[in-house]
Amino acid sequence: MVDVMVEAFREMQRRLAGTLEDYETPEFKELDGQIAHVFDAIYQHEPQTVEEARTMAGFFLDLIGDNDAGDNIHLIEKVRTIVDDCASRCDLAMEIAHGAGI
Repeated sequence: MVDVMVEAFREMQRRLAGTLEDYETPEFKELDGQIAHVFDAIYQHEPQTVEEARTMAGFFLDLIGDNDAGDNIHLIEKVRTIVDDCASRCDLAMEIAHGAGI
């Protein structure tokens, strides 16, 4: 579910970037409002699976990287590694716990 919202956000962001010179038009303002709404939905979403958590973490790191990648790219990549490593370990623990009826 969250991956669909992330893709919708990215597509709207691409469309918005192509219309920056028309920022006073109703179309631009409508698209800008839609982007804000989708971002809020993603932000408020509680991940239900490890894959959703990865998608959300990657999305937020991409936004940070797009806005401030210069000095922080190594930190962003480290966070991605930590999230991926932790998610892999958590998958196993969750599977075993649920399999044991816990």
